[in-house]
Order: sequence, then structure tokens, then C-alpha cells
Amino acid sequence: MTDSHDSPPDAPDAPGAAPGWREIHHGGSPEAEEAHFRDLADVVVGVQRTNKRKSGSQVSRRTFHAKIVVGVDNAELAFRADLPADLCAGDFTAGARLPAIVRLSNASGTVRPDGSPDLRGAALKITLPGGGEHDLLMTSYPVSHARDATQFVEIARIGAGPKPLVLPRMLARLGPSETARVLGNLRRANRPSPGLALESYWSRGAVLWGDTGPVRFRLSPLSPLSPLDGPAPASAPPPDPADSLQTDFAARLSGSPVRFALHIQKYVSERLTPIEDGAIEWKESDSPWLDVATLTIPAQNILDPKGRATCDHVDTLAFNPWHAPAEFRPLGNLNRARRTVYAASAREWHAR
Repeated sequence: MTDSHDSPPDAPDAPGAAPGWREIHHGGSPEAEEAHFRDLADVVVGVQRTNKRKSGSQVSRRTFHAKIVVGVDNAELAFRADLPADLCAGDFTAGARLPAIVRLSNASGTVRPDGSPDLRGAALKITLPGGGEHDLLMTSYPVSHARDATQFVEIARIGAGPKPLVLPRMLARLGPSETARVLGNLRRANRPSPGLALESYWSRGAVLWGDTGPVRFRLSPLSPLSPLDGPAPASAPPPDPADSLQTDFAARLSGSPVRFALHIQKYVSERLTPIEDGAIEWKESDSPWLDVATLTIPAQNILDPKGRATCDHVDTLAFNPWHAPAEFRPLGNLNRARRTVYAASAREWHAR
């Protein structure tokens, strides 16, 4: 049984239309695609082991997002009281207030100083009224550098190898045009961060949002709107540059909550808002961002013993876009691969 919804070739492109949509499976069927994903999972586990060996660590870490920066278990996702009916789905309804665990991280598969150029990640684990959970995963750049899972894993494998061979191997595998696109994306996405409370985080891939259909989602900062100004208090120890992002976030949370707005962006058409190609941005001019909820991380001390213990616990949790009710299932090749690849990576990671 295929997991597809076919749309006519002349489906309208106008925002507000109600086009059909579909997923296209690698190899022509879910079964062929799943076999391919199992092969990719073996490669990812190999990358994980390479990262472990290169870092000198005695334990395996997550293949990506190895370093947690912030981990809290008392956040809340509050949906707008006036949320339109056509944006409601499952437990995401007008006025709903749902507890959430938040993990903010650096995206690299090895632990590096916070000031290093990198992507940043945000992962939410939302507790549902019926006792289930719903994970939302995002990174600090709107699109993936890879079009699909095959390209993603190939780039990861090349990147884990000797640095002098990265460019020639990428050119040989991807060709000049795709190599230029990938490297340009990585160069723009991997940068020093002004602070994790100041970043926006995108789903990059699409998920189903009940009867609304496919959407992408984004967290954007509500406050504060600028980096912290002024010197640290004289009594405070000098910040450790290796953990500067954690120190910055802790300073913000010490006196006030940190808030983000959750927006979604509706599917319009395969041409303007493709589901299978994770490297193409859904432009706001084609599909505007719609405000649906506010994520609040309450003021607290994340650096005292209790805060650090909570962070350590959050770091043991597995976050996966497939931890979600059926009406919110992930869509597209990259997301479908995550179900298999994340499971294999988690087994390797927990075997530490």
C-alpha cells in the first residue's frame, strides 16, 4: 500500500487553493525505499563511529547535534485562543496549553566550543493530554543542504573523511553544480551564533498537519530582540568560551522567560512548495507564515545543580519527528528516512 496522495498536473498554484499533494518513494514503492534507507542507516552508524574515533571519546554520541547547550523540562506550548479552525489539528487546538521539554544544541556530530561556526538545533517533546508525545525538530537554517536522504548521507560520509579529500570526493559524487550549491548552503548555514534565544529554527522538511495538509513550521524569537549588552557583573566568573551559548542563555533565563513564536506555512503546489526536495525553500511570498502558538521557557537557573541534572536528563532522551500522532506524520524523502536512520543511530548511541 503506497502512502501517496496524487495531485493533477494542472493543480493551481495560487495561495488559498486546495491542491492535492503526493509523496514519491525512492525505488517506486515504500518497500524498495525502506530497503534503501536501511543501507543508508548502516552508513550513518559508520559516520557515528568515525566521529567517536576522531574525537577520542570513549562513548558514541548522537550522529548530529552531539552537544546539548540547553535542556529544560518545564516549558509550555500555548496555542492562540483565536486559532482558526482550519489550522487546528489533533490536540493542537485553540487555547490548548501543552507541557514541553526543550533541547537546544549545536548541530555538529562532535563536541566543539560554542563559538565555532555551526548550525544550531531546537527539539521539542510535547506531552499530549492522552499521555502520548509529539516531537518537533528544527535547525537554524530554512533548508537542508541535501535534496534527499541519499545525498545527505553521502555528504556526511564525505565530510567524516580526510579534509583534503572532501572537495574532490564531493565533485566526483555530486558534480560541479550540486557541489557549489551544497558548499554555498553549508557556508551560509554554519556560522557563529549571537545566542540561541535570538535564533530562528525551521523544520526544513514538511509534516502533515491534519486536514490542513502538508506544512513546514518555524520557531522565531519573541524576546529578547538583541544580544545582552554591557559587561558581566564583577562578582561573576569569566565565561568559558567553550560554553558561551549556554552562559548567554542562562543569563537571559535568570530574570525573565524566553519566548518563541511557532508559525506554520501551508503547502501550495509541488512547484512552489515541494515535499520531496528538502533543499528548496518555501518562500513567504508564495505561502505566508501563520502564527499558531507561543513556546515559553520560564525563568530559572539552568546552571545550578538542579538545572544541570535536568539538562543531563534531557540529553538522554531520543527526539524523532516520527514521535507524533498519525495526523502529524513527517513527509518527504528526508523525513521518511529519519524513521529508519534515527532508530539505527539511537541503538548505536545508547550502546555506549
